Formats: sequence, C-alpha cells, structure tokens
Amino acid sequence: MTKRALILIELATALLCAACAPAAAQISTAPTRTPLSASQLSVRQLTATRLAVTPLIITLTPAATATPAHPDDHILGPDSAFLAIVMYGDFQCAPCLDVARSVEILRERYQADVRLVWRNFPQTAQNDKALIAAQAAEAAAAQGKFWEMHDQLYTHQGEWAAMTPAQFRVKLTDYVKIVGLDQAAFTEALDSSAVIATVQRGITDAQALQLKGAPVLLFNGQPYSGRIDLYALDDYTQLRLLEKRGYAHQPDLQIDLNKRYTAVLVTEKGSVEIELNAKAAPVTVNNFIVLARDGWYNNITFHLVMPGSLVQTGDPSGSGFGGPGYHIIDEHDNGALFDRAGQVAMASTRGEPNSGGSQFFITLAALRPEADYDKQFTIFGHVTSGLDVLQKLTTRNAFDEISYPNPLPGDKLLSVTIKES
Repeated sequence: MTKRALILIELATALLCAACAPAAAQISTAPTRTPLSASQLSVRQLTATRLAVTPLIITLTPAATATPAHPDDHILGPDSAFLAIVMYGDFQCAPCLDVARSVEILRERYQADVRLVWRNFPQTAQNDKALIAAQAAEAAAAQGKFWEMHDQLYTHQGEWAAMTPAQFRVKLTDYVKIVGLDQAAFTEALDSSAVIATVQRGITDAQALQLKGAPVLLFNGQPYSGRIDLYALDDYTQLRLLEKRGYAHQPDLQIDLNKRYTAVLVTEKGSVEIELNAKAAPVTVNNFIVLARDGWYNNITFHLVMPGSLVQTGDPSGSGFGGPGYHIIDEHDNGALFDRAGQVAMASTRGEPNSGGSQFFITLAALRPEADYDKQFTIFGHVTSGLDVLQKLTTRNAFDEISYPNPLPGDKLLSVTIKES
C-alpha cells in the first residue's frame, strides 16, 4: 500500500479483532442503526438505506494472502476486474451484514474494476444458525441462485437471528419460495454431504490463513485492516484502484532549467498561479510538471485543508494515502523556508527521506519554526496570485479517522496547466 504522505497528523488508530460479537467498538459519533424494511429483498436494493455504523476490523494476519480461486467461490463482477474483494463471511454476523452491503455498493460504483468473491466462514461458536445459513446458501447455489439466497439471508437477518435453529429451518421455506427454488431439491441438498463439505472447505481455507473471525476482507489477496463503514471501504477501494494509474518509475528530466515555469491551478473556488523554482528543485519541479501534463492532478480533492496553516492535494484517490507508484529524492536543502504564506512544497512522510511522490501542500501562513518544517519538505514554488482562493477552501481532514471519521466532500482541484517562457 502506498505510504501516507502525512504532514501534520500522525494517527494511532485503534484496531479491534474482527469477531462477530456485537460488542465490537464503534466510533462514538456514529448515528444509530437504521432498521431494514421487510420489503427490501436484496442487498443490491439497499444503497439508499446504508447502515451508518463504523465498527473496526483487523485480520491479525497481515502476511496472509488469498488462496487461489477454487470452484467453491461465488463471484459477482467481470473476470477482467482490476480489484478482487474476497469476503470471508457469516450470515448470522451483524457486522458481516454491514460489510456485505458496503462491498455490494462498491461493486456497483466500480462495476468495470471490482468483482466480489464470497467464501463461507461461519462462526459456529458464537452463532447457532451460522452453519445452517451457510448450508442454505450453498443449497441454493446448487440451483444457480447463491446470490439470491445470500441477499435473502442478510436482508432478513433481523427476523431469523433470534430464532431457534429449528424455527430457522422452517423459515427457510419462505425464502425458498421468494428466491424461486425447487423446495424438494433444496431440502435434499441442505444437509447433504456435498453441501456440508463445501461449507467446511471454506472454513478450512480461512483457518489456513489463520483468520480469527468474520467478517474478513482481502483486497487482491491482502488483508484489509481498518474501519468497515462504507466511507472507509470506498476510500480504500479508490486507493487500490489508483494502482491502475501508477507509473513504473519517476519521470526522466523533461524540463529546461533555463526556462521559466508557472502553474495555473483551477479550483472550484477560483484560480491560483504558482511560480515554480526549477533551479532550486529540478527533480521536484520536473516531477510536478510531468504529472500535471499527464492529467494526474485533474478533478481531484483537497483532502487536507487547515485554515491558517495549509492546504494539501495531489492524491487522485482523495484518501491522503495515494501516490504515483514511485518516490523522488528530497531537495529541501535549497535555502527556501516556510517563513511566509504561499510556499508550495512536496508532501512526504516525516522522518522518511526521499518519500515524496505526487502530493503537495501550500502554506496559508508562515509555519512556526518549532513545527520543524524547514529542511523537512522540499519547497519548489510560490503562489503569485490566488492565495485568497486557497483561503476559501472548505475545511477538511481526510486523515483524522477518530474525531472526524466521515469528512464532507472536499473542494476540487479541477486542473493544472503548465506555462513556460
């Protein structure tokens, strides 16, 4: 994953085990859960009623990778999709319902680039009907309707989760009718050795990866650790999809150091003009110009706006974690200081040399010496007009996942045009 180009904020996010227990921690500012209507028969119909909860998840096995695809996988989305999201799930698990809804919304948002893969991981120690539910989904799969039963089980989880196993088995007959299954064939398959073996293979697969509970998500084989609300998962999905646009290496030198370069940033609030200092920071200016001319900075978000301090952008994913796939060298020892507003600098990971990529920030005031920005970040330009435009940008902090978990959409950087003379 691309390193966070964080300037001001170093977060220590508390990660909790991804167990199914309802006691999993939630952000204190989260609104209450919205109950589901019984008429909502499909996860694919629930976009408008997304549950606004923000539990946390961690897999506890950061080195784990997905096993190769096998016949038991249930897949939605094109084989050509860039990003495969594998969910190890339990139909009786409440957080699993939230995640199932979120990943389906993501699939619909990024239809050409995302495919979903389901693998059974019923948590039988905590959930008394998890195994039966998994068998029901696989029995429906035998008639080509896995996802239809998947949606029924999750959409109506609230009505069957409190039933006894015997009552749940009776209730399944209603879902069989709604899905349009052959009742006799479903009943025969439900407890068949073939269905039981299929569910067990999913459990064995999860255990081989040392997964400790459900839900667990793998993005192209890499375990996801973080908040599991829709906002956070969408953020991470955009970050992973940014890899499609990544470059194999930093650009070769394409600028003429004897020429004068200016950049015009067109934002939603107006235009900003920047004088680029190619002689003081040739690698950084060259990198900025090449990315700008290639459209990297078009229609992206100011993901960090701190009034009276600075604004930051340059990450097309909008998460603040994204970059072009390479790093450039530091050129911060060039005599420029953060002693005034309008200084334009390359963002990088504090304490990690040569970690800049594409993100940059612009100061709205002189930064205090004690902040220790001087000779930490490469200054490669200065605002010559439009500083007032930057001061009008909407306050936003995409990094602050604890006190500000779901920031409103930020103002856009619409385009960057380079002029030379």
